[in-house]
Amino acid sequence: MDAAIAWLRDRVPAAVADFVHAIARAEVHLRRTPMIYRIIRHDIRRVHLKPFRYGLYFRVVGDRVIVIACQHTSRSPHVILRTLSTRT
Repeated sequence: MDAAIAWLRDRVPAAVADFVHAIARAEVHLRRTPMIYRIIRHDIRRVHLKPFRYGLYFRVVGDRVIVIACQHTSRSPHVILRTLSTRT
């Protein structure tokens, strides 16, 4: 997430606050209903950071939600899966 925020700060500074709010909204949803999100691979799920083209990839372990990655949706699915496999 830090890399995405830094990228936005360099190119579209006005969007940083909105991006942080999108992360906060996703956090609220993940606390309430993490299991509603589609499984991407094994037990890894994704929530979109609307209206941005980013996804938070996470897994549910017990009563905790562990964020694994924040990736732009234009990235190749193969790159995203490779990234996820190195972080699991």
